[in-house]
Amino acid sequence: MNRRSLLLGGGLLVTIALTAWTLATDDNAEVVQASARPGARAGGATIKPAPATATVAGAASPPASASLDARSSAPEKIHNVFGEYSYQPAPRPVLAQAAPAPHAPPLPFVFSGRLMIPGRATIYLLTENNAPVEVHLGSDLAGFKLVEESPQQLVFLHAATGDRVSMSIASAAIN
Repeated sequence: MNRRSLLLGGGLLVTIALTAWTLATDDNAEVVQASARPGARAGGATIKPAPATATVAGAASPPASASLDARSSAPEKIHNVFGEYSYQPAPRPVLAQAAPAPHAPPLPFVFSGRLMIPGRATIYLLTENNAPVEVHLGSDLAGFKLVEESPQQLVFLHAATGDRVSMSIASAAIN
C-alpha cells in the first residue's frame, strides 16, 4: 500500500470514531426548535408571538408596557442596502424650448458682374442654375428682394422670413 492510501484510511477511521463517540455520549444540551415568524400564517390564522419580557433574579417583574413589541422608535421602512445603486448623477430635467424661428435659405444665385450706365440704375448680373439673370435695386428673384447695394456687397430680403442675407461682390474682377 502506498502512503496516500494509509492517510485516507486513517482519516476514515478517525471520522468513524468521532461519530460513534458523539452518538454514545449523552449531553444534556437543550434542543432549539424553530418557531414561526411573527405575522406568519399557520392554518389560516395569523401567529402573534407573546410579548417578550426580561427578568432579573431577585427583581420585581417589569410592567407590561415594557414589552419589546411596544417600540415606537422602530423605522417604518427599512432602506435596502443591497438594492440597485448608480454612481451616475441624476439626469437634469429637460426644459421645454420653443422651436427656433425659421431662417432664410442660402442664396440660390451667385454674382457674375455688374453693368453701370451713367444716369441709370446699376444692373447686377447674377447666375442661377447656369442661367444669367439681371437684377436692379427693388427687383424680386426666387423669394428674395434686392433692398441695398454698396461697392462691397448686395443685401437681399427674404420675403417668407424677413431675414436679410448679404452677398459679397468686392472680390469680383468684372465691373
